[in-house]
Amino acid sequence: MKNRRFHHKNENRPNGWNILVLIGICINVYLLLSFFFGEMGHFNATKIRAMHQKIQTEVASLQAENRQLAHRVEALRHDEAAIERLARERLGLVKSGELVYEFFEMEGP
Repeated sequence: MKNRRFHHKNENRPNGWNILVLIGICINVYLLLSFFFGEMGHFNATKIRAMHQKIQTEVASLQAENRQLAHRVEALRHDEAAIERLARERLGLVKSGELVYEFFEMEGP
């Protein structure tokens, strides 16, 4: 006599199982797609990392420029030679007793 209890066929499985498997597959596909293409997915995270690196570089550059400007401000507050140099460059000032030569271009004949 054959034992029929252990012979299960896929056709005997209820339709509810097929629906659950289909729902599971759909959920997995959705999760996989959102992992790569979602708002916080892999591709956007890569873009955000690149943007973060670019901003960090810009911040470092601005901090260096800020340090240079702070040194220049301190020099102008306390160093008379720096004040004199700036006055000569920007305002064209001269000391008494100095002789100034100015050169002008002559227009053609």
